[in-house]
Amino acid sequence: MINENKLKVCYSKILGILRLTKENRYQYLNKQYLRSKISRGASYTEIYISTLILIGIGILSIKVIHDLYEMGLQISRGSYNISIEYFLGTALELIIGVEFVKMLSKHTPSSVMEVLLFSIARKLITNHGSMIEDLIGVVAIVLLFAIKKYLVQPVSFAALNTIIVNGTIGTKELNTNYGTQIDARQGETIAGIVSNLANLNNQKIEPGLEVILDNNKFEIYSMDVNLIKKVKISQATNI
Repeated sequence: MINENKLKVCYSKILGILRLTKENRYQYLNKQYLRSKISRGASYTEIYISTLILIGIGILSIKVIHDLYEMGLQISRGSYNISIEYFLGTALELIIGVEFVKMLSKHTPSSVMEVLLFSIARKLITNHGSMIEDLIGVVAIVLLFAIKKYLVQPVSFAALNTIIVNGTIGTKELNTNYGTQIDARQGETIAGIVSNLANLNNQKIEPGLEVILDNNKFEIYSMDVNLIKKVKISQATNI
């Protein structure tokens, strides 16, 4: 016999679905809604994996400390058998791991470039290839610097006194390279400033949100789930 309690539970779930309004049922089945949930889950998974990678890097960094200790002992005994290339290779591997975590958290072309630069630099420093291989590596680094300087622009000019910037760009970097005058004490990045001001004013962080700091108006231009992707900065009026 079927358990009566199980029947009651199933019946109550069916009634709950039927009682949903038409709008709620549409939202429940809406593809965009499902995509948003999947994207949010993927973002949390990235954070989880990044945390594991950082823990692994922290554990592996003990090896570098041990190598330094061995170097000190050998030098004190008048011998030195540890290869500097081996030591640099291990250290650069850890740096590449850190840059990879930064790439996962920032989601910017610039962070991808940094990972590639460190990877190529490690190969050039630690591996003794042919002259052709070294030349190809140097050319690759030059190309990456050129792409970063001329093609990957964190700032675009939308109109007079209006720019659109990546949310992850540093406040001091923006002030130095583009002549803006934004108080860096309010946040290390532009997204950080917008988030801090929104939380201070109890405002919901969403596309279109506007906050004002001194003579600058910040508007969230686009978001990636809960992350501020681009911010429009313009001169504030009627302050």
